[in-house]
Amino acid sequence: MQAHTLRTFCLVFLIALSLPAALQAQNKNRQIGSFPQAPDTTEIIYKNKLLIFPIVALSTETNWVFGIANAYIFKTSKKDTALRTSTVPSGFLYTLNDQILVALGANIFLPREKYILRFENTYSKFPDKFWGIGNDTPESAKESYTFSQFYFNPQLSRKVKGNIFLGGGIEYQSVFNIRYDSGGNFEKDQVLGVYNREQYKVFGFSLNFTHDSRNHAYTPNKGSLLRIKYASFQQGLGSDYTFRGVDIDFRKFFQLRSGKVLALQGLGNFTFGDVPYRNLAVLGGNSMMRGYYSGRYRDQKFIGAQLEYRFPIYWRFSGVAFGSAGQVAPQMETFAFDRFRMAGGAGVRFAVLPKENLNLRFDLGYGNSLNYYVVLAESF
Repeated sequence: MQAHTLRTFCLVFLIALSLPAALQAQNKNRQIGSFPQAPDTTEIIYKNKLLIFPIVALSTETNWVFGIANAYIFKTSKKDTALRTSTVPSGFLYTLNDQILVALGANIFLPREKYILRFENTYSKFPDKFWGIGNDTPESAKESYTFSQFYFNPQLSRKVKGNIFLGGGIEYQSVFNIRYDSGGNFEKDQVLGVYNREQYKVFGFSLNFTHDSRNHAYTPNKGSLLRIKYASFQQGLGSDYTFRGVDIDFRKFFQLRSGKVLALQGLGNFTFGDVPYRNLAVLGGNSMMRGYYSGRYRDQKFIGAQLEYRFPIYWRFSGVAFGSAGQVAPQMETFAFDRFRMAGGAGVRFAVLPKENLNLRFDLGYGNSLNYYVVLAESF
């Protein structure tokens, strides 16, 4: 499992790479599974395409992001008019915080969509910040560190019935060129995966279950999504550490009057065993707990929930108000109601592709500080 800080950085890139598929048609998306959906092309004569486009974005963790991406768009069976388009994207990103990402991915729908093949290859150089381990680390404990990382994660899922998919994959993560200041929390706490070493690797397998009844991938207004993922990393398989992880993501959407939507999400990330630093559960980021720097608090486990009220304003503009609560903890029994951290804020949406309901969002969130986010697509 990748660290959440890096996933925050990758989010702009990965969502932007789903744009070309949306440009292929103007019909509503047909939802199956948990992956970004390409539009239904039943009434369209499909042609394979290679698209190249720039990326510009902004978040508290990255500062301004600049880059270029391309994607090859194709179908594994041109005779199957209901088959969704597949994408093989790649690209390069650089931020004003001197963070670098090179990525190659794939989202391939095999004939009749019985199987979905997905993989994610990334190389990154990522200066970041650290406050220590736990739910109560002080702001004064902040220190900087840098690392490089290679991540590889192929997954194969099979439709078993209706909107239910079962699948699995392998995960490989190599963290190297780790640099941190002496005398700080990394040394004091002897943080696993960082203290007294310059590199480590983890290797394991994952299993996943998905049920997706949402009516749209980018901006649903009804339906629900449940994703459960189990991952195991074993020293006997070549990993430097032995640990396990369970991720649970549930989302529910209620369509209200006059185009208004109430969206709910519950999220849990639970790790067990000798978990290295970059694989711990984290609090904060541009999706869950907006208003906290991604990784401001981290530990072996995280639980959180958020509510978002979405409403139209004028023309392509709409607005949101959101609130969330979350906490990290070392063990399940140490979660407590009086230890939840709160965040809230508001934002504006601009419909980049109105017929596909794809929005560019501008959010201001307040948790332990006022944080800003400019990202393509909704937070969940």
